[in-house]
Amino acid sequence: MKKTAIATLLLMVTISLPEVSAQRSKRSIPKQTLNDSVAKIAQLYSDSLLNLSHRFASWRYTGSDTLSNPYYYPVFSPATFFTAPVRQAMALKNPDIPLRTNADTLVSTVYDALNYVYATTPWVVRYDERNTGEAKVQEIAKDIKPEVNLSKKAPAAANDDNDYFPNDWDIVVRRPNFWKIKTQFGLKIAQTHVSDNWYKGGENNMNWWSRFYVEANYNNKQKVEWNNSLEMKLGFITSPSDKKHKFKANDDLIRLINKLGLRATKHWYYTISLQSWTQFYRGLKANDNWVYSDFMSPFYSDLSIGMEYKLNVKNFNLTANMAPVACKFTYVDRKYLATSFGLKENRHTKFDPIGSTITINYTWNMFKNVSWRSRIYYFTNYKKALFEWENTFNLRINKYLSTELFLYPRFDDSVNRAEGDSYFQFREYLSVGLDISF
Repeated sequence: MKKTAIATLLLMVTISLPEVSAQRSKRSIPKQTLNDSVAKIAQLYSDSLLNLSHRFASWRYTGSDTLSNPYYYPVFSPATFFTAPVRQAMALKNPDIPLRTNADTLVSTVYDALNYVYATTPWVVRYDERNTGEAKVQEIAKDIKPEVNLSKKAPAAANDDNDYFPNDWDIVVRRPNFWKIKTQFGLKIAQTHVSDNWYKGGENNMNWWSRFYVEANYNNKQKVEWNNSLEMKLGFITSPSDKKHKFKANDDLIRLINKLGLRATKHWYYTISLQSWTQFYRGLKANDNWVYSDFMSPFYSDLSIGMEYKLNVKNFNLTANMAPVACKFTYVDRKYLATSFGLKENRHTKFDPIGSTITINYTWNMFKNVSWRSRIYYFTNYKKALFEWENTFNLRINKYLSTELFLYPRFDDSVNRAEGDSYFQFREYLSVGLDISF
């Protein structure tokens, strides 16, 4: 039993000896020696940083060229105002700077530094990039000395954000132009010659037709629109069989439309509209001296108040004006024509104070070079009615030439008609000629 106890004690002593030895080994390194080692390492690291700082501060480039890397030129040149950093900050496109290069990051960093100087210490910027040739490279090393007495307090300057920007940028601020002007001009000429023995008969004739259209529209892009248009058409025809007239008018119109609109919704406007129309020349018939119409005989003027619907899609434009309140004025300068246009005998004027009007204008670009322009006009005084439907089909040959087909049905029961005649009227012509828009 004693032997067993002695063996156990020896085993425990043997196991504990290495741990005791290790603890004594750790306690053998003095604490002061460890602290001195850490301090030396920190001092060496600090000395290396200080040495690097001195080398950077005392570095001077002595080469013949300005800088070894041209991207650093704006940083080390005399304080100069460059427009490229400002353009980048304002997200303006600068065509002089490539969009994607390896130097993008460097350029952006340089520009950020310059913008910081422009924003915080603009008074140190002495030059502009347009006169950098006047600056000398040697001035880089010169110290900036204040020119004011720092012991005296300068008076407070007015808060002007533009004090640090050049005054000769030639910035021009233009007011928006809310006017849109459109002009069209057309000229058609046709000539026919038939010999005396032509097997189908016929006669020589020549006719020409012209149209001028201009519109001036105001739109302030908010609520107000003011549309104005003037259309003038005049055409003549000659016929040897007419012994009384060398030429006669076969198309004659002067029409002025003024319309003021106030936006109600996206497509609807409150409108007040004035339409006026007459003609240029006397209206004649072959071998007849009677004048059927003339300038201001008749003259119509229609004033209406209502609402207008506007639609503008890819190939179709529409305006539909519906005026439940309208009045119409008619004037006839030649008294003997008064009854021909619904006036009492020997009267010059007629006024319809109560009525309503519908006016529809649309343009449909049916195909690439084919368009259909139409105007529908309806007026009633609740006793008589006037209906007009003008249709113009235009086939454009090239930029300057086109073919035009005009169809014009008309109904007017306010005029005196001959026995057996109808209130329904119709006019048509087909022409080829010059057509210019600008």
